[in-house]
Amino acid sequence: MINYVKKLILIPILLVFTLVSGSAKIPSVCLGEPTELVDLVSEPAKYLGKKIVIEGEFYSFSTLALDYEPAMRSSKDYIGLVLARPDQTEIPLVELKIAAALKNFKEKNINLEHGNKLAIKGKVYAVALGEPWVDVEEISLL
Repeated sequence: MINYVKKLILIPILLVFTLVSGSAKIPSVCLGEPTELVDLVSEPAKYLGKKIVIEGEFYSFSTLALDYEPAMRSSKDYIGLVLARPDQTEIPLVELKIAAALKNFKEKNINLEHGNKLAIKGKVYAVALGEPWVDVEEISLL
């Protein structure tokens, strides 16, 4: 009986330790293998028309991804999201344009704060100005 109890206690502790230590690659909450941000911004044409999952640290809301005619997403219906650079979290990754429908924030009561770790599932719908423009399908806090 004591060995059984020890196993019941040790298994969750080991699982948490493994997940926290990063020794196990965890698929994104958005159900997919994450695309590296560096790869996405360096080769945006490779991802054009494809669904992707990206993970990063939320930096701020912005209008960068909005109202630009070649990749139009209206500021009446969308909000732009900016992630932090993976190598310098206090610098925004402005080379990646992310547009999220405002209705999703209202319907799902999504509240984001600077520094939140996110998983974003979306589709690269345009490459304008040599940069990827992503339509958000789902946002998950990690």
